[in-house]
Amino acid sequence: MTPSARARSFLALNSTAIYVLAFLVTTVIHELAHALVGYLCGSGPVLHHNFVEHTFEAHLAVFPQVAIALAGPVISLIQGLVASLGFFRSRRRGSMQLFVLWLAVLGFNNFLGYLMTGPFFSMGDIGHIYVLLGTPMILQIIFAVVGAGILAFIAFKWTRPFLQFAHQPHSLADGNSRKNFAFHIIILPWLIGSAVVTLLYLPVVAIISIIYPSMSGAVLIFPWQSADDVTDVKLSKNRGLSRASFGWAVALLVMIWLFKWVLAPGIVF
Repeated sequence: MTPSARARSFLALNSTAIYVLAFLVTTVIHELAHALVGYLCGSGPVLHHNFVEHTFEAHLAVFPQVAIALAGPVISLIQGLVASLGFFRSRRRGSMQLFVLWLAVLGFNNFLGYLMTGPFFSMGDIGHIYVLLGTPMILQIIFAVVGAGILAFIAFKWTRPFLQFAHQPHSLADGNSRKNFAFHIIILPWLIGSAVVTLLYLPVVAIISIIYPSMSGAVLIFPWQSADDVTDVKLSKNRGLSRASFGWAVALLVMIWLFKWVLAPGIVF
């Protein structure tokens, strides 16, 4: 294997580990928001790895149920905004900044994805809110279209931030080189990471929880395909992503342990 190929392999492996870690963190933050608001509303929440069981939710009035359902998407939106601010305020482009960037991407994906799928999945957070409020289908469709438009716009803006992790001139030399770099730092982590997350999400609680890990990342095709049009990208001075990184692997293993063996059985609030 050539040094260049080895560097691309490590780039894909490191970004995949960071992607999965960020995905699991995003999931826990999202579900924790449901649980905390549920606790405040008296729903008797039990926090699991990728869902919250509300013991007394059926006895609550409509608006407390709406607040509980809305808490997850709102905290994901806040995550996206805060992580984006943190990423763009930093001048470094190392593995920690990639983790923050993935948190931003997944936070926006979560919120806007729920908005897009609300009319079609009544079991999802936004879809559940529509059912509770009796939201007219025309409004649901409008919100879904607006959400899709915003997500597509943001997705095209992710191209440059991901390319900024390249540290070798040949990675950005031409359109094909930039798309190849984007493929290893964006697409492979999504494809491999989605399979890992889907396995970690088992057993199946709701069909959307199995569909979501793979389908939510489809928007990442946009920054990959538009990489050949992005020029004048400043090279990173950090070569860490192109080398073996055991720290992120350990962090991921610890998170998987927490996810499957601490959260999955359930934590009563």
